[in-house]
Amino acid sequence: MKKIVFLYLSIFILWNCASSTAGIATSNIPISNKRYKVISPIEEQLSWYSFDIGILGIPFKKPPIDEMISKILKDKNADALVNIRYWTDKTIILFLTRSRFGLNAEAIKFEEEVLPPVNEKKKR
Repeated sequence: MKKIVFLYLSIFILWNCASSTAGIATSNIPISNKRYKVISPIEEQLSWYSFDIGILGIPFKKPPIDEMISKILKDKNADALVNIRYWTDKTIILFLTRSRFGLNAEAIKFEEEVLPPVNEKKKR
């Protein structure tokens, strides 16, 4: 009986699942009615480490996701990212956890809006 209880507890502890968002976002800024052109596709990933003891986790630094997006926009000379898809995973070895974040998107540049000429003549 003890072996069966131990087996069920082991299975429960070792094979838990976690949930998250679907990993899809439209863009990193609102672009509702703006015209743009796609500059290039983006595929980037980064990782960071944390110290975990059971349910207590202490990261060594803040996840550098904002810095990664800023660097992508600067390197590609882009205004925004669209069709964003991301994924995350973790590798745990004893008390050290390596977290990875992957990003797939398209870098875009906004197009200049051409306004129609204003007619200065007034009818009298």
